[in-house]
Amino acid sequence: MAQRLPLLMFTMILIVSLTACGGTQVSQQPAPPPAAENSGGGAAAPAVPEPASAPSSVDEYTSDASEAEVGGAPPVVAEREGPMAVAPTATVSAGASGLPAPATDGMIAEAPAAAPESGAPMPRPDPRQAPEAAIKAGEINDNEQFAAYLDYLQGYSWGNVRHADVSERYVLRVLGEGQRPLHDARVTVYDGERQIFQGRTYADGRALFMPRISDTQQTTEFRVVAAYGAVQGEALLRRGEVEVVEIGLRGATPEEALRLDLLFMLDTTGSMEDELRRIQQTIDSIAERIDAFTPRPAIHYGLVAYKDVDDEYVTRSFDFTPDLAAFRLELARLSANGGGDTPEAVDEALYDGMMVLQWRDEPTVRIAFLVADAGPHVPGPSQFTYLDGIREAVARGVKIYPVAASNTEPQAEYVFRQLAQQTMASFIFLTYQPGASSGAPGESTPLEAGEQAYTVERLDDLIVGIVERELRAAVGAR
Repeated sequence: MAQRLPLLMFTMILIVSLTACGGTQVSQQPAPPPAAENSGGGAAAPAVPEPASAPSSVDEYTSDASEAEVGGAPPVVAEREGPMAVAPTATVSAGASGLPAPATDGMIAEAPAAAPESGAPMPRPDPRQAPEAAIKAGEINDNEQFAAYLDYLQGYSWGNVRHADVSERYVLRVLGEGQRPLHDARVTVYDGERQIFQGRTYADGRALFMPRISDTQQTTEFRVVAAYGAVQGEALLRRGEVEVVEIGLRGATPEEALRLDLLFMLDTTGSMEDELRRIQQTIDSIAERIDAFTPRPAIHYGLVAYKDVDDEYVTRSFDFTPDLAAFRLELARLSANGGGDTPEAVDEALYDGMMVLQWRDEPTVRIAFLVADAGPHVPGPSQFTYLDGIREAVARGVKIYPVAASNTEPQAEYVFRQLAQQTMASFIFLTYQPGASSGAPGESTPLEAGEQAYTVERLDDLIVGIVERELRAAVGAR
């Protein structure tokens, strides 16, 4: 018994020591950062700090906007809607994607991950946080490379388009006091007493008159009348003698206010998912950069979404509004689906854009971006054709900038270039890897436009650059 006493005392001391330590095991590895509790017994997910109220993706943003801000009510489908309701929004800084961004260059900072327990799988990264390759686009101006454009028109053989003879053209330039260009002057051309052309000068004080569109082959001279406010003047255009006709309006001075009506006409059929998502992601960035122009423009935003006959809707239009939050809400509601054949409701979209939406009548820079990958039905169900849309755009002083998306076919390219050339705009086309018409962004295009010299930029940068170019021209005309 005496021999066993020391051993028994040693055992009791050891038990008491272990109990006091609480059974803790000592590790020489550094402790991981705090992680969220995991009741499932597996490895804890890495902690990712996010803005308190910022959605982590466009899909979440769309869902939040639809349910939280409008109570889940579906948008009204109509050929025309009035001004959009103001949606409550929080003031946040926007990154390049248009979503609220923390102060880490637009990327969410990720804390070091906790080491997983033996046998536990590593947590998968959220694919929505992966940076998306920026869509790239090229731009050509067919009025600046007019001979090449006429060759392109002459060589077109695919059919299903509406021909307009633009081979003869005259620039009508209206000048005010001090020989300054007058933006938004009204210009009318007469063949005798018959009015054959009506338009407004664009930001640089010019309008484009193409007499062969008006079936005037036998006429040798035209009377050109320009008006700005109460000041009016006229000039004689003798056919074939000059390319530029100037009309002076002594005493006419441009307004100081700088206004911008910006319309997006969007093909929302299934093949346009990538392009629609990119515009939804970057609209805040685009708007912020335009709003920073000096002097600051008074901007109104308009929207026409369109699909095709027998789809969910043919057109869905939202009238111009100065409220970016309301515009963003309507844009976020859109989704790409339907379609199935290459012709789409382009004629109907142009009707809504030019005839239904309320463009401001005061001197305003008016720009429409048509983002699409398919042309119109020719012949089609609409009595209003895209050539009528061009005529109405010219009469209102609207420039139409088409953006040809992935897999655009020859018929659509032909129509889009008509829209751009006749409204004195430029033709924009997305660019991809050599030999491809879709997929990863690059600097090549299989379109005929690619045979001319062009530069490549990110699509959102190009849109902002075009708007700023037009605004600079308007400011220079003042």
